[in-house]
Amino acid sequence: MEKSKLSSIEFHFCQKVKVYVGVDAGGVPNMTTVPTADLTDANTAHVGSGDLRVLHPVFRVYGQITSFSGPIVTVKVFEDNVLVREVLETKGEGRVLVVDGGGSLRCALVGGNLAQIAYSNGWAGIVVNGCVRDVDEINACGIGVRALASNPLKSNKKRTGEKNVPVYVGGTFIREGEWLYADNDGILISRFELSN
Repeated sequence: MEKSKLSSIEFHFCQKVKVYVGVDAGGVPNMTTVPTADLTDANTAHVGSGDLRVLHPVFRVYGQITSFSGPIVTVKVFEDNVLVREVLETKGEGRVLVVDGGGSLRCALVGGNLAQIAYSNGWAGIVVNGCVRDVDEINACGIGVRALASNPLKSNKKRTGEKNVPVYVGGTFIREGEWLYADNDGILISRFELSN
């Protein structure tokens, strides 16, 4: 009973905070995104050159926001989410956190509390090469989340890992400052901000 009271308070809190879905070149929040299919169609030369990459279609969709974009921040961890929390506690300013959890399916790296923290701090989205938990809470939040699966087991709290490093997720290297575009069709990584 106590947990359900907390959950509805968390859901209520989540619904009251504004989330930035993307930012323009000047860093100004932008609530719209261009469909990934349109972006790939309009930027075929960049797909051919490797400047625009499509992540492998292995990610499940969580959260109320199904389409989001923004500059990328990276974290590399393994079954430990302390650094994930540290990053999400900073101002998101429409950025997207990419968490390379090594593809582990043994525990969750993001749950309802971290989704709420990200939401309230203005993060556009989170992509996890690993698991999430508290799926109902995440789905009640106005944030976009992608992950391989869900797992109810929480992660370790040893503060191991690295921030702001290149990561290998979904079949491609991803670097801090590149741009991520996500919708129901998939996830794109671009070396620069795209327009259609």
